[in-house]
Amino acid sequence: MGVSRPKSLGYLFCSIVGWIAICAQTAEAADQPKDLLSATRAAIKETNLTPYDVGSRYGQALGAAETCAGGKVTDKTSILASLYTGANLEEFKAQEKKIYDAWMNAKHCVRDDHPDQCKVIIDESCAAAISEIGPKGTVLPGLFEISNP
Repeated sequence: MGVSRPKSLGYLFCSIVGWIAICAQTAEAADQPKDLLSATRAAIKETNLTPYDVGSRYGQALGAAETCAGGKVTDKTSILASLYTGANLEEFKAQEKKIYDAWMNAKHCVRDDHPDQCKVIIDESCAAAISEIGPKGTVLPGLFEISNP
């Protein structure tokens, strides 16, 4: 076994100097796959998710980003639609719209009889999004994250 070579000179520089802000940016850039589209396609293939399933998670990520405080989609989310063509793309888009519309209905929820129920629905939906599609998600990780100010 020989000495392994660092992923980049920037990464080595961070190890030596120890500047936290520079290290975080450089390490993140060095750890990202060279081809996010290929990596995402492979991850979806491994999970056996259908275009319907991926469309659901895409709509969930978009809706959560607009509804959950500090929520945002990731680069991985933005490429999902490019994975499909033809009938698969139509299935993906139809399901994405259905799920996104459900999020928008929850976001704009108004109930005179139980006004707190809307907040509970949103809070539980945001928690589910983090659990399912967040950085360590159980269904399709890495589509959504919460940025703390």
